[in-house]
Amino acid sequence: MNATVEELFPDIADEVRGIITAIRTMVRDAVPEATEILYHGALGYGPTSSGFDRILYVTAQRGYANLGFFYGGHLSDPEHLLEGTGKRMRHVKIRSAQAVENPALAKLVRDAWNEGVVAVAAMHASRKKQRVETAS
Repeated sequence: MNATVEELFPDIADEVRGIITAIRTMVRDAVPEATEILYHGALGYGPTSSGFDRILYVTAQRGYANLGFFYGGHLSDPEHLLEGTGKRMRHVKIRSAQAVENPALAKLVRDAWNEGVVAVAAMHASRKKQRVETAS
């Protein structure tokens, strides 16, 4: 996606826009193969342009941004950056552009991507199998 953060999020505070810009750059560097989309007002990153295949997401909040991990529940997180208690999803609250420079954050993104690509492929295989069985 070639749109700027200003174009994508015209109504958010400049400080949050700066955080999202930093996150966007870090994610692109960490997983250049990711497809970036805008889905329900959030940036999403996945192996395809489908909103259902997202592995990572970025949302603007008041005073910070969330970097979310759809398959983050089992990620190794020695710096305890991840928040959330759900079975599968986790997020990191990022309160400054400088916080994005933490190498542990890029590692979480890469690890989440590796797990997420496998999970998305398994989800598609399961759906395909169900369609074949239903058609039989």
